[in-house]
Amino acid sequence: MRLLDRYIAWSILKVAVVTLLLCTLMLVGVDLFSNLDNYLQNNVPWSRILMMSLLYVPESMLLALGPSLLFSTTYFLSMLQANNEMISLLNAGIPYRRILIPCMILAILMSAGQFLFNETVAIKCSLRRDVLINELFGQRSTYDNRNVTLSDLDGGFVIHASRYLSEERRILDVVLVMRDDQGRIRGRVDASRGDWDAERSRWIFKDATVYRIDAEGHAVDSFHTALYDELAVDLEPELFRNLSADIKTMELETAIRYLQRMKYLEPSQWAVSSTEFWERVLNCASPLILMLIACSINYKFKKNVLLFSIITSLCVAVVYYVVQMLTLIMAKQGVIPPITGMLIPMFVIFLLPVLAGRMLSG
Repeated sequence: MRLLDRYIAWSILKVAVVTLLLCTLMLVGVDLFSNLDNYLQNNVPWSRILMMSLLYVPESMLLALGPSLLFSTTYFLSMLQANNEMISLLNAGIPYRRILIPCMILAILMSAGQFLFNETVAIKCSLRRDVLINELFGQRSTYDNRNVTLSDLDGGFVIHASRYLSEERRILDVVLVMRDDQGRIRGRVDASRGDWDAERSRWIFKDATVYRIDAEGHAVDSFHTALYDELAVDLEPELFRNLSADIKTMELETAIRYLQRMKYLEPSQWAVSSTEFWERVLNCASPLILMLIACSINYKFKKNVLLFSIITSLCVAVVYYVVQMLTLIMAKQGVIPPITGMLIPMFVIFLLPVLAGRMLSG
């Protein structure tokens, strides 16, 4: 059985690797030629062009992994039928579901690997590529924001900044309102700017005027200080980003805290950000979903196996990604919950083989 498992896994992997390389090369080439005009107009050196193309490779590999595994699994199972190898396995007492077990194990491993690769490599390369593009074309960071107002979840303070600079991790024209346990104002800080202290994980306010109200609420004491950090304002800089920022590039824990706050601060934008977050998390299941579909197809190809494998893979992939596109649009508009925007395509693609099988049997 181990020999059979190795044979199945190796047969699928070698086709998937070749398909993945070809699809990745095609996607990188499309990206290169679509931006070639900008590169030539701005006299971008060839070394920078090569660097940006290489930084796009991880993202291209993630886009191509699911369809590549779908094609390789479809091709392998088709060849088992076309070469009558399936008959030999069944006559040897090996059931069809036993043949599919290595496929499912491989699908689970590939899905887990895609998630880890995205979180550790692809996101960092994408961020680095954005930085290079901003440097070459003189663009400011898209994460800069204006007129940001945030509050602590415990209700200890409310902070407003007229502008947030993402690259410097700095907020300008800050107004910090401090509140007690009952929600009453107990003080205010007006500062020209605030800088994020990464070591202490808090904001340091500079050129600040502090107003404090006594316990009875009758007297106000004020003083000016060059630095103010008495109150631990520990809101992550990512929370001040532009609400249209790509949540797919945030650290996972930061993205979760970002969504928790945005749900109360900006519900309309929360639907968009939450949908993109679930798309980021559940996209890693695409190899598993597509390989499951490949295993559920009834293969009767005897001739033109490669051609029919490509056609079957394309049909399944088109249905899956078109349904996903529609449900994601609905989720971002708040018509359906964000997580269902990713779950509905999975259920639809699972139901198709079942319905097709019943129609053929009927």
